[in-house]
Amino acid sequence: MLSSLDVGDQFDVIRIPEELSSNQGLLEFLEEARLVPGVSGTVTALAPDGSATVEIEGATVGVGTFASARILVSTP
Repeated sequence: MLSSLDVGDQFDVIRIPEELSSNQGLLEFLEEARLVPGVSGTVTALAPDGSATVEIEGATVGVGTFASARILVSTP
């Protein structure tokens, strides 16, 4: 899960679970931010509540606690 990584970790998005896909607004946000399967990124900040800030394709994106605890990632 994205929330289990540390600052500086690189990751590849593996899967966006159905739980997030069914939320139209959240799914649109993830797609616009390019936080979709097959894309790589780097964790740039983590908050104590589990939210994360990541860099994807040169853009910085904030990911809330709910999503970061569910987005499946792998590390290279």
